[in-house]
Order: sequence, then structure tokens, then C-alpha cells
Amino acid sequence: MAVNKDSISKFSVVVYGDISKYNEVLSQARCRIFYKGANRNGTFITDEFAETLVSSLPYVPVKGIYDPMKDDYTDHGRERYEGRIYGVVPENPNFAWETHLDEDGVAREYACVDVLLFTGIYKKEAFEIIGKSQSMELYKDSIEGEWQFINGQKYFVFTKGCFLGLQALGEDVEPCFEGAAFYSLLKSYDGLLDLIKEYDLSTKRNKGGKEMAIETFKISDNQKFNMIWSLLNPNFNEENGWIMEYCITEVYDKYALAFNLAESKYERVYYTKDDATDSLELGEKEVAYIVDINEAEKTALTNLRVMNGETFENVDEKFNQINEFEEEKTQFNQKIEEQEATIATLTQEKEDLGSELEQMKTSFTEISEEKTNLTNKLEELENYKHQIELNEKNQIIDSYIDQLDAEVLNGFRDKIEEFTQEDLGKELAFVLVKSKPSLFNADPEHTYVPKDSELSGIEAILSKYKK
Repeated sequence: MAVNKDSISKFSVVVYGDISKYNEVLSQARCRIFYKGANRNGTFITDEFAETLVSSLPYVPVKGIYDPMKDDYTDHGRERYEGRIYGVVPENPNFAWETHLDEDGVAREYACVDVLLFTGIYKKEAFEIIGKSQSMELYKDSIEGEWQFINGQKYFVFTKGCFLGLQALGEDVEPCFEGAAFYSLLKSYDGLLDLIKEYDLSTKRNKGGKEMAIETFKISDNQKFNMIWSLLNPNFNEENGWIMEYCITEVYDKYALAFNLAESKYERVYYTKDDATDSLELGEKEVAYIVDINEAEKTALTNLRVMNGETFENVDEKFNQINEFEEEKTQFNQKIEEQEATIATLTQEKEDLGSELEQMKTSFTEISEEKTNLTNKLEELENYKHQIELNEKNQIIDSYIDQLDAEVLNGFRDKIEEFTQEDLGKELAFVLVKSKPSLFNADPEHTYVPKDSELSGIEAILSKYKK
């Protein structure tokens, strides 16, 4: 039986437990992956195959396809390269079999490992993996096994295979393994920020109230705001008369949106971070424009920006392209209408020709019937003529009954169809001459001499002759 490797290569898993800081860019959590035996996608994991799977876990990526419009993960996607990698299973994953009470009331023993999430790179998405349903993906080309009946149910029993990734799933995607998911006791990014702030304050208090240099800590969003504001307002101090040149309205990953007080305009102020010193350096500035829009318009612009590759650049060119496309579409529609009119004309002509063809077929049928009738009549006439000619030929032959033998005459009757009347008469006369040449001599051997008689009628006539 053929194996649908795509359907049996996906198993739901879950990340759970306390999330903790691993280093400046990584956070550690726990992942509940699979249990042995039968599962809901029609496969069966044996003890031996479970060990095979566990051995392939190190460096398996934690993947996901995040939809910013839905603010949630989606599904596996059409291809395995879709989405981003939000973490990885470490080389030493701290593997263990752990019991979990699933929502269906059944306690199952799951294969569990540590995972490292890229919370320093994907602050929002990486933290949202916690508690999400997760699906383990097997490398399809590595899968081997066979279908077997176990307890009256047909399952695909694996013998070989390895991990391809752990895929985060959205809220509306049902997992294969009932209790498979990523989870943590910290449920939100805001909670982690609160802990970091508390850690900062606690550290400062432990230093006897002396404020530590800001670059000794990982730069938080709040610190970035303050550092950029300080760099934009170098004269905001007692020595320079507390002159403020910029107000900051928003800080993004690559730039801050600031208002230039002197020139009364908004600017994008780009910045870079020095990871070695945890410091910021300002870069180029460019004029930015704040648009007066309502909630619905904001949603439309957000969608437009997402569709345009997270930027509004060249949107006008694309609209021009759309307009050109609309013009081309209009011209194309006109051509379609013209072609449809031509098709209608040709269709009518085809129908007219079809009617003419039907009439011609009817006429042809009538002519064929008339021809058949005439042919039959002609055959009757030819048969009648032939019969007359045959009778006349037989009369010619009969005229020689007294001169020729019956055998000779029957020979001519057998070949009567081969002769015309004229030729038949000639042939019979020729045969007669050959058989009785004296009939045509000047002095015949036997003559009839009339004799005197007083008889009357035919007797008188015959009596005048003697042999």
C-alpha cells in the first residue's frame, strides 16, 4: 500500500515550563514532543523508533509561520522552508520521559527536551510560542515502515525516520498528540520585561543606591528611548540652558520617529547598536510625514504596507502599474467584445451553412431515391430488351431445326449470350453450308421435277415434283 509521507510526517508537540534567560539573545524553555504507541494521525511509534527519534533531536529548528494580521501563527505552510526559525534544540537537550495529564483525562508519558528560543531577535513571536500547539515534522525522505493491524486498527508502524523541525501552530490548528505544545509559566512578553526592570532596580539597590552605567546592561526598549533622546538633545543641560531640539514619538527596531522642534517637522532617525558596549549611535535622518487617519484607514494602510514588503516606497509606481493594467484590461475587454461579435457572426454563418447543408442532404436523398427508381426501371427495360433479343435468337436457331442436328443447335443455345442476332445467323448459315454444301451448288445431285397431275390444292402442287 502506498504511504502518504506528507500526512504521517507531522506530529503535534508543545513547549512548556519556566522560560529562563540562557544568554543575551536566547531564552530556554521545555518542549513536550511525542508519546509511544498509537496516535491520532494513524501511525504507531515503537520503543525502538522512539529511541531513533530522540537521537535525532539535537539542533532541530523551532519553526513557525507568523501572520501579523491575525497576530498568531498559522500552520505548516505548503513548503517546509516557509516562515522563520525561532529557536533550536540544543546539542545536549536534557531529554526525559515525563508524564502529562491531557485534556481528555488520559495521563501519557511524553518525550521532553529543552529548547532555546531567539527572544533577543524575535521578541514578540518567540515569546508567543510558549503555550502554542506545536507540530514535530519528520524528514519525509527518511521515513520507512509498513502498515500493520494492531488491536484491530490499521497503523503505519515506523522503522526509520528523523526530525526535520518543530513547527508552531495557530490557535485554530488541532494537534496530533493531545498534550503536545510549547508552554511556560510566564505567559507574556510584558511579564518578562517587568522581571528585567525589577532585576535592574534590584541590582542598583544592591550597589548601595549608586546608579550603574547604562551600557553595563542589555538595552531595553525604555533605555533605547532615553539614549536616543539624549543623543538628539545634547544641549538639554544646565550649561546650555536646557535647550530641547527633538521630541520622540516612537522607537522601532531600526529607527526612531522624532519631531524636530526647530523646523517643525517629523524625522526618521536611524540608529545602530554596538553589541560589545551595549551603546547606540545615531545614523542618517530623513523627513517623515504623519498622516491624519482614522482606525479603518490605519488598518488599510497597514495592510498596504504589509503587501508592499513592510514599506510604502514605490507604492505610487505600483498604483501607476495598476492603472496601466486597468487600461490594458479595458483594451483587452474591448478586444474580447470584438472577438465575441466575430464569433457570433461566424456562429450565425455556421448555422446558416448548417441549414443549407441539411437542405442539400435532403435534396441528395431525394435525388438518390429517384436515381434508384430510374436504375430499377432501366434494369427492367434492359431485362425486357434482353428477353426479346433472346427470343429472337431462339427463333433464329429454331429456323434451322430441319437443316441442322439438335446437338449442334443446343451448342448454339448454350452460347447464345455470346452472339448478336446478326452473328448468330451468320454462324448458323456457315455451319449449314459446311454440313450441306450441295444446297448452294449450281447442279444439285437431287432435284425436284414437276409432273403432270390433275390433283388440286397442296396435293396438286406437291404432285408436280418427284425425287
